[in-house]
Amino acid sequence: METDTLAPDIVTTKEELEKWKEKRARQRGGDGEPTHPPHLESRNYKAGGWQDDVNLLVQFLKGLKTLMRFLIEHRVPEKPSRLFAECLDEVEENINKAISDLYDIDSDTHAAYLGLQARECTAKPLKLKIREYYRSIVSRPLPAVLERIDSILRSLFPVLATLEPVNEFKEALESRIKHDGDREIISLNLSGYEQSWNQAVGEE
Repeated sequence: METDTLAPDIVTTKEELEKWKEKRARQRGGDGEPTHPPHLESRNYKAGGWQDDVNLLVQFLKGLKTLMRFLIEHRVPEKPSRLFAECLDEVEENINKAISDLYDIDSDTHAAYLGLQARECTAKPLKLKIREYYRSIVSRPLPAVLERIDSILRSLFPVLATLEPVNEFKEALESRIKHDGDREIISLNLSGYEQSWNQAVGEE
């Protein structure tokens, strides 16, 4: 009996979410980073509400842009970094569109908010995800940080559709970081006697 009661609400929420996503896709433009709306200013709401969830997700996405740009400019070797850098503007624009979609949320009954809630991306579950992500930044190696980002993005892009290509880009960047040399270590030029080593090997 309880299942019968809940089923229509679930269907309605999914339908409303899809309609909202379609509407937002039509409305989006390439206007750069969106402006923080007044209804999400901390002075305009009581702490602990849905507004905190939206602001926390926006903070995460803005931080992701900063982190990816840093990795491309400082960690990926110079030659392969060029194509990553060329693609980054479009990736950042997709993140900006997701931020704009978050700013579209205006209540805890908004279709997108309900979609985030269904994926445990609000309230305490969201705070847990973000806390563990920031804990990784200060206490774990970079691959662990990127894995936490993976987990959060996978939860978000069923609601914030423009994050799916962002996640694919981040996975490509992650693979390069894990399996290639580190630009800053390479730039130290520690192999000053490499030619001597090569000669010694050739003499054996």
